[in-house]
Amino acid sequence: MPRASLRGRRFLIFGWVCSLVCTLTPLTASAALILRADHSDTPGFDVVVIDQQFGVGSRMRSSAINASMRDGSSGLASSTGANTTDLYVQEGLVGFSGPIGDFQMNVTTGFSSPLLGDEGRMDLFNVSFSGGSGTLTLELWDTGFETEGNATRFHTLLGGTTDGLVEIATYADDDGDAFSTEYLLASGIYDGSSTLDGIAFASDQTTDLSVEQLAGGYAMGIRATITHSYGDVTSFDVDLQSASAVPEPATALMAMLLLLLSSFCRMPRRRCH
Repeated sequence: MPRASLRGRRFLIFGWVCSLVCTLTPLTASAALILRADHSDTPGFDVVVIDQQFGVGSRMRSSAINASMRDGSSGLASSTGANTTDLYVQEGLVGFSGPIGDFQMNVTTGFSSPLLGDEGRMDLFNVSFSGGSGTLTLELWDTGFETEGNATRFHTLLGGTTDGLVEIATYADDDGDAFSTEYLLASGIYDGSSTLDGIAFASDQTTDLSVEQLAGGYAMGIRATITHSYGDVTSFDVDLQSASAVPEPATALMAMLLLLLSSFCRMPRRRCH
């Protein structure tokens, strides 16, 4: 084969590989960190904030963002006049501050990877003050997590104070969709409205999902619903982490010793002649 023809074929193969990589790259970078807030007395969603890295600086297709924000009950998670300005420019950090309905003051911040490292971890922080009665729902979702071929262990750690009623739950979705509550990981209801000084609350919950339940890419989410009367204040922090649910070294060693002991006890006895 002529050398020029061989070089031309190699060039075509190289170009085909490059074009394939460029085509697939946006799909592998389909993660989206999204913060959403909804007041019960206002139409649509009041706040929908997408991490600026994904909204401006990345190569992710807009369809990937739209798909990750779909909610089966209410369509796309956006509304006319919704606040979409992210307070932070760092990748893995989203936030907003301002009034929402009767909640006159809100400061809400969400953390995720890569700011919190490459491991699966999210954190939602909020402080709210109300000048009336109403319910505010806050959600933080990230769709960019991957299983490692083992069962996945989710750890939900939270704490806060409230004068009102707070319901907090964490979720995981096997399809990698935001706002999908396929698996409930942890939940709790904390009622400070029946006391004069409110309450301090905390929780530490762990949930394992098998490989059959969760494999490949998945999404994690934190949802907090705050119900206030006039003058109520709520503050909380929720930390959600995921990792492979592998046995602890001591547990694995104990299981191995029990197996050896069981095998030894079943050995046939020799007869003496």
